[in-house]
Amino acid sequence: MSDNANAQPRIFVLGANHLTASVSLRDRLLFGEAALPEFMDAMLRDGVVSEIAVISTCNRSEIYGVAAEPREARPKIEKAWAARNGVSEDEIRNHGYFFTQDEAVRHLFRVIGSLDSLVLGEMQILGQVKDAYQVAAQNRCTDFYLNHVFQSGLHTGKRIHAETGIHEGAVSISYAAVELARKVLGELQGRVVGVVGAGEMGELAAQHLHKAGCRDFLFFNRTLGPAERMAAAFGGEAYLMPELSERMAHCDILISATGAPDIVITRDQVQNAVRHRHGRPLFLVDIAAPRDIDPGAGEVGNTFLFTIDDLKNAVSGNVELRRVEARKAEAIVEEEAVKVEAWARWLEVVPVLRALREKYQAIADREVEKWAAGQPELRSQLESLSRGLLNKFLHDPTTRLKHLGEQGDGPRASYYADLLFALAQEEKQEKQHGSS
Repeated sequence: MSDNANAQPRIFVLGANHLTASVSLRDRLLFGEAALPEFMDAMLRDGVVSEIAVISTCNRSEIYGVAAEPREARPKIEKAWAARNGVSEDEIRNHGYFFTQDEAVRHLFRVIGSLDSLVLGEMQILGQVKDAYQVAAQNRCTDFYLNHVFQSGLHTGKRIHAETGIHEGAVSISYAAVELARKVLGELQGRVVGVVGAGEMGELAAQHLHKAGCRDFLFFNRTLGPAERMAAAFGGEAYLMPELSERMAHCDILISATGAPDIVITRDQVQNAVRHRHGRPLFLVDIAAPRDIDPGAGEVGNTFLFTIDDLKNAVSGNVELRRVEARKAEAIVEEEAVKVEAWARWLEVVPVLRALREKYQAIADREVEKWAAGQPELRSQLESLSRGLLNKFLHDPTTRLKHLGEQGDGPRASYYADLLFALAQEEKQEKQHGSS
């Protein structure tokens, strides 16, 4: 067989994530959605890779590629990535990672299974990888190799979601508050939410509540600008802190996360709000440190008060649960990765299988032509007979060659196939006839 025919495709990943790169570097490595197809097309057009797909989120940017020699493709991709994003090649090299073949497949499967995420078990990554793959496929940047690997990876992610509890239980303070609210109040859709403070914790809580179906938000802050920004983001209303007392009664859920040194919400304010709620419960969550809400507020009838300590206790138990479930997920990753590895090894014997069938198909075609010249009906019968015989004659050698390939003996399988069936000699004769 020729050298080019024996050059097998190999998968690799070049990337940086929350474990290897700072937030500022990850921001600079991000691929914009609009420019991504152009970058992938350039890598294909320049022959750096034969297939490519890019995953780019706030916590990771990764380039998956297929090439005969991945280590030769690496510096070319680093150079193009650095030039496009205004970073140095050394920054990518020193704060990133590069995996090939089995390591690359396992890495992708762990990413999809949220085993490599900043928050173990977070559910968004499966959808993000699916979207990234679809972008690459729709732009014709993937072919049989990446299609097979990504589809196997997405299947792995679905198995992990269905067969383990790695996604269950809140592991962030803000999400734990939402789960508690759901347990106390039931369905959250249609609930009015008050958020006191316009910092990160309050915003995260608002995001989780919005995903849970809440659409009516009241944002309270010492200055109006940050509250207006959050109101614009979630479709709510913005108020200054002095208006909290009057409008608290409208809230079913009130989350306080300011940086104030003293109590922001008093027992009297809560009692007055409850009086105007006509028996409807008020759910209070204090995720500030030091605390924002007077502890006595929890003693007011029809009021439920949870503090950051309550939420931390719930979170710590869930984190340990996810770690236990992660071991089950790792076993699923290993099981599915082994299947892909066997498939990739089988690819090593595909050229010799193709050459074997082409050689004996050509022999059969010549015999049909010899005996059926000028006889269309006989030709049809002989072609049908030759196909059946060819399939039967080649079944055993094809099956054994494929098995050898899956076991990692592709080179040996190719050698003996060449030796027994004179495939290399046949190719040499074809070249000589072509040049004469």
